[in-house]
Amino acid sequence: MSAPSAMVTAPLDGAPGAEALPAPAAPADDPRPAAADLPPPPPLTAAEQALLLQPVPETATEVPPAAAEQPVLRPVPGLGDGAAGVTTGRLPRIGDAPQPEPAAPQLDLPALQRFARPFENPAAKPLFALILIDSGSPDSDRASLAALPFPVTFALDPLAPDAASIAALYRAAEQEVIMLATGIPPGATASDLEVTFATHASALPEAVAVLDLESGGFQNDRPLATAVVPVIQGIGRGLLTWDRGLNAGDQVARRDGLAAAVIFRRLDGEGESARTVKRYLDRAAFKAAQDGRVAVVGTTRPETVAAILEWTVEGRAASLALAPVTALLTPP
Repeated sequence: MSAPSAMVTAPLDGAPGAEALPAPAAPADDPRPAAADLPPPPPLTAAEQALLLQPVPETATEVPPAAAEQPVLRPVPGLGDGAAGVTTGRLPRIGDAPQPEPAAPQLDLPALQRFARPFENPAAKPLFALILIDSGSPDSDRASLAALPFPVTFALDPLAPDAASIAALYRAAEQEVIMLATGIPPGATASDLEVTFATHASALPEAVAVLDLESGGFQNDRPLATAVVPVIQGIGRGLLTWDRGLNAGDQVARRDGLAAAVIFRRLDGEGESARTVKRYLDRAAFKAAQDGRVAVVGTTRPETVAAILEWTVEGRAASLALAPVTALLTPP
């Protein structure tokens, strides 16, 4: 350690006898090294002075790069919703309800159900079935008959040479067809009946029922009716008989569970006028209101068809549901 510095006193000027104050001591040596003597920096060049005079640019804010625009598919003008020959809308879309599979033809159903005309009766009106026996005349306008604006059931003779082609014309218009019970040999056995009705079914494969003959049929012959009913049931058809006599045919059919209906009236059996035919139709309408259903039979002669058309537009049929015959053969 260095020795303390000596204090030097000096008298104050103008103050005699005054006590002398100590004089400041000499500065002690600084232990830190003295800065080196460096030469002065060179003067700035003209280029450096120009840089100093330029304004300092603001720091640019970094902007993130914009997201690449996704390509958008737009319809080509002129194509619309579809192109010729191209089926659209075939691929399923999210949220679409599953489409039902098309119904396969029910080949195992009997002809009575398979070839029945679709029919609905939401108002539950009495059913009124119109059956017209095709006369077989070459002059018949069957195209107009088939196009009648209400359900009509056409009865054909299966033994007629052109029965199949006539039936096809009516069926193309969605009208129902039934077969007449012709060709039953006298004293027919069960095997005879099977052959007869198999032949009829082959000629009229889309016939839905069998209509017994108005006279000379099997309905009032109980043994014959008992043999015929199971054959008709075996070929998948219903049975139509007439409201006459004891009608064993209808009794046996209902006992055996065969779909059956009874004809209320013949409209033109004696060549009735159009006025008389319309009166018969009115009576049948009253019967339908009582029983809930009725069936009438006429022929395809022009007078009968004209009378039916007039009757349907005169308001008489407004309270009825004109129906195919299968609607009557189905239990209510």
